[in-house]
Amino acid sequence: MKKTVFAVTALSLIAALFLLSCSSFTEVLVEGTREGAEQALYEQAEVGVYKALAPKEEVPPPNSAQWGQFMAMQAQVVFSYAFSAGGMWPGESTYQVGEYTRFEFKPREGDPVTMERAYLKKLENGNQWWRVSWTDGEDAYMYEGLLSPQEERLLRLRARDPDGHEGEVPVSGQAIYIPPSEIGEESLAGATVGSEKITTPAGTFQADHVVFMAMGSGGEVEWWITDQVPGGVVRYLAREQENGRIAWTATLVDTGGDAETVLSSY
Repeated sequence: MKKTVFAVTALSLIAALFLLSCSSFTEVLVEGTREGAEQALYEQAEVGVYKALAPKEEVPPPNSAQWGQFMAMQAQVVFSYAFSAGGMWPGESTYQVGEYTRFEFKPREGDPVTMERAYLKKLENGNQWWRVSWTDGEDAYMYEGLLSPQEERLLRLRARDPDGHEGEVPVSGQAIYIPPSEIGEESLAGATVGSEKITTPAGTFQADHVVFMAMGSGGEVEWWITDQVPGGVVRYLAREQENGRIAWTATLVDTGGDAETVLSSY
């Protein structure tokens, strides 16, 4: 599939993300509403296969309105996979300030990418600075966002593109960040199929294996959860409905406690 310049709406990006037959989403256009985009994030992220971000030469010029729009669309993808799968996150989601996790995100087809989530700072009013990044070889998209836990929304967003250009991205009504749905204790217990020893590049962990049916689109989403790491998850994946094949897997490769801003966000 030929990669083309991004001339799509935020909804087009999200809808195309979840089409299993595509390894990139730059040629897919889908009409809809913002509410539909949010529902897609909750119900279909578990079967998404996302590999290709636009190549560096297609990033719009810095300090342009197009750059901000482009980086906001990319942020939707990175935030959705860093904070949830299928709109849910079953582990103990508490991070301490400075803690980070890095996952290797590997689609069934294509090369793996590295995904990071880091809790940078808590303000006196309770708002929180987080960093998420998506690194594919030498190309990296990095974001630092100010989240309001009380309002469950993104307040500010700073970004760095693969060429190293940095800037403030406008945060308006678009669904750049959607908090994951909470899973009740009874539901989580019912979805736990066993306890397993999981070895990852970040270490070996005794983890509960949790399996949920995917919402809306079929298939399954699986997690291996433990309270030994920030965020409580050491591996998660999605399986397709028809044949049970793994669509993508995210595996913990590193964790630590010294994360700080790199985009001069505060």
